[in-house]
Amino acid sequence: MRGFLLHARPFKEHGLLLDWLTDGHGWVRMRQNGGRRVRKRGSQRPPNFVCLEIETAGRGGWPILTAAEPIEGQRFLHGQSLAGAFYLHELILRALRPEEPVPGLFLDYWKSLAMLESPDVPVSVTVRRFERRLLDHLGAGLDWSRSSDGRAIEAGGHYRVGLQGDIVPAGGTNAVSGRVLLALRQDETLDDPEDRRQARDLMQSLLAPHVGSAPFLSRRLWPGSGRSAPAGDASG
Repeated sequence: MRGFLLHARPFKEHGLLLDWLTDGHGWVRMRQNGGRRVRKRGSQRPPNFVCLEIETAGRGGWPILTAAEPIEGQRFLHGQSLAGAFYLHELILRALRPEEPVPGLFLDYWKSLAMLESPDVPVSVTVRRFERRLLDHLGAGLDWSRSSDGRAIEAGGHYRVGLQGDIVPAGGTNAVSGRVLLALRQDETLDDPEDRRQARDLMQSLLAPHVGSAPFLSRRLWPGSGRSAPAGDASG
């Protein structure tokens, strides 16, 4: 099967526990014997951000990783792109249940990596797009084109998400502008910091029932953020 490594942690004396996003089984956990013996041939820790053809052995409990061969060139992400990628990893691990197939998410993540690698695509656009697609895969997506009354979303209007998961016209301090909703739908750049904040807060609120309210550790990687992300960051 094909997979992307999401997270690795020490296991016993020299091993690793590895969390993967796979093409056929969703989030899969396995162990790698000798994964921390960096000089032992064939036991090196698999790289992040590259699609690998992986093989396993064993039945019951965690399978054992026996091979992981890249099927594409390795990516080297830095700065905001690196922080954004690890944020996507946290979203996946917190939103999915082990070995629950989520058709399409694998390709959406793969496309997101290519977008993060491109200097022409803002990280915020990539992150917001993945969040929106994740909601779709979880069965919690919105109709971003129309409000609950059947009317098309207007750029100059103000809205909120109702209890039934629909978009309703509304004013007040927690309202989201129509231009933000349209930009999210079309994966467009938001230039105004307030618009970016609205987009981030909206997606955060929609994802909260699926990923919980605990802080995301990837925020600590955000350039210049110290231990917390700036108000208009892309990570959520």
